[in-house]
Order: sequence, then structure tokens, then C-alpha cells
Amino acid sequence: MKRPFTLYIVVFLCAFCARSGVRAQEELFPVFEIEKLNEYRDEDVGFLVPFVYNGYVYLFSLAQPNPIWRLFIGGDIPRPFETDGDKLYLFDIYNRMYAVDMKRGEVVWKLSASEEIRASPLVLDRYIVLAMAKGIVQVIDRENGDIIDSYSGEGEIYTDLIRYENLIVVSYKSGDIVAYNIESRRREWTFHSGGIVTVSPVLNGDMLYFGAWNRTMYALDVRTGEPAWVSYVGKSITRDFLVFEREIMLFFAGGELLALSRMDGSIQLVQYVKGVDFSYNYFGGPDRLYLFTPDFVAIDPSDGGVLFNYRDRAFSLFKEMLFENMLEGEEPITEEKRAEILNEVYFSVNSYPILPPLTICGKYVYFVAEDSHLYVYDLRREFFIIKYPMS
Repeated sequence: MKRPFTLYIVVFLCAFCARSGVRAQEELFPVFEIEKLNEYRDEDVGFLVPFVYNGYVYLFSLAQPNPIWRLFIGGDIPRPFETDGDKLYLFDIYNRMYAVDMKRGEVVWKLSASEEIRASPLVLDRYIVLAMAKGIVQVIDRENGDIIDSYSGEGEIYTDLIRYENLIVVSYKSGDIVAYNIESRRREWTFHSGGIVTVSPVLNGDMLYFGAWNRTMYALDVRTGEPAWVSYVGKSITRDFLVFEREIMLFFAGGELLALSRMDGSIQLVQYVKGVDFSYNYFGGPDRLYLFTPDFVAIDPSDGGVLFNYRDRAFSLFKEMLFENMLEGEEPITEEKRAEILNEVYFSVNSYPILPPLTICGKYVYFVAEDSHLYVYDLRREFFIIKYPMS
């Protein structure tokens, strides 16, 4: 039997605090304007990517490549934004929410949240859904920034909200995973894990995977909340994990990699990477794990074997290019030109990402590294296509 949606509507808070509170907070906190850096061009459509660097949210064009604009948000928040293709919805350290027209680089609307924002905004049909640290969830009109509803939650929220068809899944720090029906606003199911949850679950197909501080991983049927399996892994889940076709890859202190079977949660692999402690120095592709050691390497999640070291791969491709150039009888490449090509095209990457790498369209992964360069990796070509200096 379905229980009523127990996140209580506080309309007075929505109408009064959200609007009058905006003005009050804007008097207390500094106001920052969007800085235009380069002109938007029609060919930038489909190639605009946001990222955070040095306290700013940048909108970058992969087509130019150049930053289009930036907005100071006061800190390096891992992923304070979401986009619907036309607007970028983002928040700053003062818990102000912005809707920015990406092409024009103009703020469409702005409001102040009633509590600290911890999770990335969720774009949901005509709405933006925000999760606050103390469990408050606000539903915002995408067009004008009006707060439609504000709900008082069931505990702290540290992770992103997840949508599956007509469900929104909320992970509470207490370990409760709750699915709410978007249309009826009723609770569909609740799963009690018994452990603190601070890492965002991963939805793959109709299975929801998450880990807790009780040293356990879970696989739930997202439609019903019923567990498909529960696996004790011996260590608390405090880092983002990756889900592949057959494996789930977990990351622990001391460079420990642990692979679980997606079928039943059984441990398939335990491996240690010498001299590495996992933070933001990894990301996943369709069938492999990419890791900075600090050398950039590709790893097979099924057996932990190194598929390639990118430095060796890039230099091998460089030599092939020189050989093909010679065979085709093109103009000889001077030593100066060779050095330029090695630096700008066939470069190696051995600097850790500052924040978690981001993915666009399942084709490209991008991040700003500790050497203050933006790197873009093409997952299909297995090749870095952009190295842009941010200094």
C-alpha cells in the first residue's frame, strides 16, 4: 500500500522566504556578473561544455576551442550545474541558484535557496529539483525561477537525485533510499540499508547500485526497491564507483581496486596500484577504466590488466604519422615542427584532475588538471583532442 508523500509542503516558506529572502541575501553577499570571454558562434552548438576551475564556472566551446564566458561561484564545487541544452542551471557557495542562457551568457533568473545546496540540480520536465543538505527539496519552475513546492525531508542529503521514468530516487545520509512518484507525489518504496550513504548511487538500466559506510554494496530493482543482491566488501564506500557491463569497480585508500560481479555482487578481483590514492584521478569508458598513476593508463575491469599506457600509445601514433608523411612524399617535418606536434597533438598527460572528470554525450571526457590545462579525451578514438591552457 502506498503511503502519502511525507515531504511536507511548506508553501509559506516558498512564497515568502524564497522571494523576500533573495533580496535579503543579495544585500549580504557579493554579486558577480558574467564575464564574456569570446563570441558565441553557430558552430558551437552541441559543443558547449561547462566546468569549474579556480572558483569559476566556465562555459567552453570544444569547436573553437575557447571559453565563451565565466561566472564566479566562490569555490571549486565538483559539479554545481546541469543543462537542458539552452540554459545552464548552477549554484554558488552562497546557495544562490542561477539559470543562464548559454549562448548569450546572460542570467535569465536567480534565486536563493533556503538551505545549503549539496547535490547537482536535476532537470525534470518543466522543473528544476534541488536537494538541500538538511533534506529540503525544492521544485523550481525552469522558465522563471519561481519555487513551485518546497518539501521538508527525512534527513540529510549528500548525493545527487536520480530520475527513473516517473520516479525520483533520493538517497539520505541515514542510509534510507526512497523513491517518490513524480506525478502523484507519493512515496513508492523505501529501502533501509543501515549504513551512512555519502556517494551518489548509479542507475544502469533498471538497476540502482549504491554503497554505504557499513562496508556493503547493494543492487536494487529501481522499480520496486527490492534488493537483487547485497555484498559485504569489507570497507566503507566513500569514493565514486564505476559500473561496467559485467563489473562494478570500487576504489579504496592505498590504491586498492575491487571488482564486483554485476550479476550477484560477488568479489571478482582485488588489486593494488602502487603509489596511488584515489580521489578524482579516474573515470570510466564503455568497457575500460582510465586511471592516472600519474601516467594515464587504460585498465581492463575484468582482470585489472593494463590495456595501454597513453604516453606509449601517443608516441607510437606520432611515429606512424611521420612514417606515413614520408611514404606520401609530403614536405619533410623539421625538428621544430616535430617538437610542436608532440606538444600540441601527441602530448602525454600525467597531471591529476582537480575535480571529477565530466562526460558529454558519452563520447568525450573532459577535466582541468593540476597543471592548469583543460584536457578533452575522445572515448571513440582513444585520443586526447584538446589541451587548453587555463592560466
